[in-house]
Amino acid sequence: MIKLLKIGLFIILISINTIYSQNKNYHIVIKGETIYSISKKYNLSIKEITSINKLESNILSIGQKIYIEENIEKKEVETNTIKEEGFASTISVEDSSEKYLALHKTASIGTIIFVKNQMNDNMVIVRVIGKLPETGVNDKISLRISKIAFEKLDAKDEKIPVELTYVNDNNER
Repeated sequence: MIKLLKIGLFIILISINTIYSQNKNYHIVIKGETIYSISKKYNLSIKEITSINKLESNILSIGQKIYIEENIEKKEVETNTIKEEGFASTISVEDSSEKYLALHKTASIGTIIFVKNQMNDNMVIVRVIGKLPETGVNDKISLRISKIAFEKLDAKDEKIPVELTYVNDNNER
């Protein structure tokens, strides 16, 4: 009976150790991994990894422990919600796309923008696919959106006043 109790206690200790070791502060290098791939996995820069581990080169060995303790938790992305007013129009090119797309002067590609028509409060959500060129025809325009998105705003004119809301990511590397 005591032997069974010892075995049970031993199994419990191993289980607890396994649970806690999953929150380890290091990474074991496996075949094919690089400092770059590890940096992306843990949201660290290559410089941070080499500094933490006092590495003199970028060469890793299979089974090597790479400490990541300073950033074991993902870094919080610093963001700013931006609200701006301006004018929107359609993308000039013949657009038969069924997607809600946009060109914007400052928002980065991939940014999601909430566009509100200030004349009737209709809203549409668009994704930025490129920068709005700094040309004379775009001088007073903040945003150009696909035809289907513009129609969703129920615009009565070719150029409408809009309120734009989007999140700007300040943690770009």
